[in-house]
Amino acid sequence: MTASGVDIGVILVLLAAILSGVFVGQRIPRRKSAAGIPDTVPKVYIQGLNYLLSERNDEAVEIFLDALRQHPESVDILLALGRLFRRRGELERALRVHQHLLEQPALAPDLRQGVLFEIAQDYLKAGILDRAESILKELLDRQPDHLEGLATLAELYELGGEWEQAIAIRRRLCEAGMGGQRSVIAMLYGELAEQAVRAGRPEEGQAFLDKARQEDAENPRAWVVGGRIAYDRQDWRGAVKLWANLLDADVELVLLVLEPFLSALRAAGERPDGSGLRERLLRMCRTPLAVDRLAHALHAVEGRSAATAYLRHLLLLQPDMRTMQVLLKLDPAAPGPELYSAMAVAVRDLSVETPVFQCRSCGYQSPHYYWRCPSCRQWGTFSGGRNP
Repeated sequence: MTASGVDIGVILVLLAAILSGVFVGQRIPRRKSAAGIPDTVPKVYIQGLNYLLSERNDEAVEIFLDALRQHPESVDILLALGRLFRRRGELERALRVHQHLLEQPALAPDLRQGVLFEIAQDYLKAGILDRAESILKELLDRQPDHLEGLATLAELYELGGEWEQAIAIRRRLCEAGMGGQRSVIAMLYGELAEQAVRAGRPEEGQAFLDKARQEDAENPRAWVVGGRIAYDRQDWRGAVKLWANLLDADVELVLLVLEPFLSALRAAGERPDGSGLRERLLRMCRTPLAVDRLAHALHAVEGRSAATAYLRHLLLLQPDMRTMQVLLKLDPAAPGPELYSAMAVAVRDLSVETPVFQCRSCGYQSPHYYWRCPSCRQWGTFSGGRNP
């Protein structure tokens, strides 16, 4: 960033667009001035960049729009300028630039498609979903295989919770050869299943889960939601069977169903003797987030003694400040002299931290689990066990 707050990286991209536009548009040798800048670069471009660097954005827009009339090769420059404004959240300016481009009668069809896509992105960033949708549909009517347009339309439907429309678009992407779509479609069926279960229609929810498994046989969301449907029917063994899959696939997802999982294990007749799924669950939940959640689930389902026994066992294996803190919160008298004497001072001075889930893609943190990251909007990227 400069002192004026302009993203230098983006300005460099814009400068590259200017230089490539000049060279491609004019087909001339790359002669340079004493300053190292090609002397064929129109002064209007340099003036526009100076305005941007000085945060005189409205004047920069006027300069570049006027340049389009004199220099037809400015289309790429204006596209880059519009993206710059969108990236910085200046959506009115981004739309103004892109709309001006769209109004050019001599704009080539492929460039017109590109401008339409940029306008749709502007409206999407502004949260005007209906306008973005109509523009994307117009673009796709003209070019049905526009993969970026299809992917953006799918994202738009997902933002609006229109899961069935999103599934239809994801199928088109799959048919066009874009990878990773079937696992996303399975997640979308999971959304529909949860929606049906919340509305009191478990049979419909189960039907959606069956479709999810057809797309991705090992979709963890189908196990999570399917187990809840079985649990609500008091099918304890059915719930345990589905949730046990999570221990092999991604143990952190078990944190979403810890209390009902422990309850189902007890109701199904599993004894807490160290030989079954309960003991395996206790062995595998070792991250700070998992220890915290499991201790509270044990306290809720089996009582304080079970929770403190679990925590004491962990502390004897490997003393840990966070685990001791959880134990002290559940029962201040639980540590006993053999643990308390070694760790009490450090735990007393330890600042309180909340373990969180974190997106593996963008780093977004939250105490809640999301199937789809609210920040980067990627599916299935959350994991647990980190402290902020």
